[in-house]
Parts: sequence; structure tokens; C-alpha cells
Amino acid sequence: MPRRTEKPPKDAPPKNRIELSKDLTGFDSARRITEAHRKIMAHYASPLLSGPAPSELFLDMVGHMFTEEEAAVAVHLPPLRPRTAGKVAKLSGRPINEVTRILDHLAFRKAVILAYGSPRKYTILPVVPGTFEMALITSDLSTRNEWHKTFAGYFERLWETGFIRDYKRYSKPLVRYVPVQSLGSSLQSAWPSDRLEEILDRYDDFAVGHCQCRMAMELSGKGCGKPLEACASFGPMARPVIERGLSRRVDKAEMLAIKRNAEENGCVTWLMNAAGDPKGDCSCSCCGCCCHALRSVTEFNVPGAIATPHFMPQKNEEKCKSCALCVKACPMGAWTAAPDRSVAFNPARCIGCGLCV
Repeated sequence: MPRRTEKPPKDAPPKNRIELSKDLTGFDSARRITEAHRKIMAHYASPLLSGPAPSELFLDMVGHMFTEEEAAVAVHLPPLRPRTAGKVAKLSGRPINEVTRILDHLAFRKAVILAYGSPRKYTILPVVPGTFEMALITSDLSTRNEWHKTFAGYFERLWETGFIRDYKRYSKPLVRYVPVQSLGSSLQSAWPSDRLEEILDRYDDFAVGHCQCRMAMELSGKGCGKPLEACASFGPMARPVIERGLSRRVDKAEMLAIKRNAEENGCVTWLMNAAGDPKGDCSCSCCGCCCHALRSVTEFNVPGAIATPHFMPQKNEEKCKSCALCVKACPMGAWTAAPDRSVAFNPARCIGCGLCV
């Protein structure tokens, strides 16, 4: 299905212009880099978190994320070892009420660490997926400020180093792209894991926030203008992100409409590879220019966490007019047009989304 190409009025503002908030309360950065910042960078750089290698750029990003005081506390959160405030207080030699205040601020205001459970435990997450998404996703764009813009810029520069290539051999298929909803009538025998509406039937709670990848690119001045509100959670996974204000509650009908609108604007939807998990599911609607999952393939030739599709398009040679609409629609560069206008297909790049159809 060709994407819609409605032209905006002349001199119209960008479709996704983000008006940055002037409220920087609680979003301070370090004035100087300390040894604690270097140790935190080493935690994030761990292969256990698929982290980037230590670098001055990476260190500057960590300094942006944590003030000197925050770093002195967060340094006691090693990879994959969640700790209570009491444990961190003991290790840091600070009063527990002071440590709790700092950790809660990092978890619930800056959203650069994760807090969960009772008694509450705290942990750092991988830079991506994890910290990047948590720091930027929101239900309210008016809460984004210059701190978020700078954070997005650091991450984009870090991503462009291609560190994800170091983990090519360790990648597992965690997500699956599903065919666009407009193909429902032509997928009568589709697997249940490929039919979005059937998957959503299993859940009662739905939440949607703004896509962190497109938001980061908008904040970095490289946005594509496609719909921002598309990052979703279903079932038990929806409740905590609603409670924390990261997403807003919607019903199934609105969720399907949001996904359909994203698809009509050239985006494709993924779900966790174990679609329909009773513990919940999450999903975003991605574009080839901003989404880091898709860019890991198109920019670095790393399959990453994308599962092999269940369906592949087949060109009908008799009907093909070499119009190249399929080339324009494909977010992965799987379809290409030669100078003689012939159209070729590379199945290794296909994610089975069906936009070309």
C-alpha cells in the first residue's frame, strides 16, 4: 500500500515540532567529571549490557546524565545487580534518606535508572534498549527540555560510532515486525502472532507514548515528520508506564487506530517475538530513517533483535509497471530500482511488513 503524500501548506511548521520546556528543575549535569563517572561508564560499557566501548564521548554523556552527587551514589549500581537504597547507603557511607532521595530522583524525575518492587530496588539498564528509551519516552511532549535535547544528541553521536556491530554474533530475535493492518483480508491463513488485532484481544490494558527514536531525531534536528505517538504497551506492562506518566491509557480501538495511522504514514509495527505473552507485550511503529532497530540493519548490516518474517512479498512480473512505489515505501531498502527502471528484491533485508504491497 503506497504511503500518503499530502503536502503541508507553504511555510507550515514541522509536523512534529517539539516546543522545549523552560523547566529544567532537577535536570542538572556534572560540572566536572569524577572517578565515579568513569566507573559508571565502565558499568554501562560492560558486554553484559551490550554497551559501547569507553570513550570521551561516552564519558561526556554519563556526565550529562549524573551530577557529581548523583554519580557518587549511582556508582554503586553495577550491571545486572539491583540493590536497595539501604545497600547503596551502606556501600557509599551516606545516610539512607539522602541515598533514597537521590535514587528516586534518578528513577522518577530524570528516568535514567530503573526502580521496581517492594522493598524497592534500583538498577542501571543497558544504554539501548533501556536507558535511551526510558529517558525520552513520555505521554506529554511539553515535559521535554534542553537536557533531553542534549541527551538525544549524545546518544545519536554514540550510535553513529557503530558500537552495535560488536554484538552481531550475540544478537537474538526478540522482536517481530507484523504485516500492516490493511493486508488483513489477504492474510486469511496468517499466524496469530502476525495479526495485531488478534494479539490485542488477549489484553485489557493499553498504553501509548511518544516514540523515543523519532523524538531523539526531532530533538537532534533530523526528524522525518512521521507520527510520534506510537510506542505502546499491552497488558500488565501497560500499568507501570501509565502510573509513571510515561504513557497514557487508551482502549483497544484507539490503539488500533494509532497503529493504522502510523502505517498509513509509512511506519511498520513490531511486537515481542513471543507475541501474546500473558505478562504483557510492547510495540512501536518504526520508520527506516529514525528507528535504531531498523537502522542497525540498514546502516551497520547487523540483524540485531529482528526475527525472520513469516511472509515475503513476491513480485508479479506481469503486473509490474516499474513505477518504483514499492521502493519508496520500503523502510529497509529491500526493494531497489536500477537505472533501466527494473525493480529488484533482496529478501535478506525484508522484515515482512507489507508496505510494498
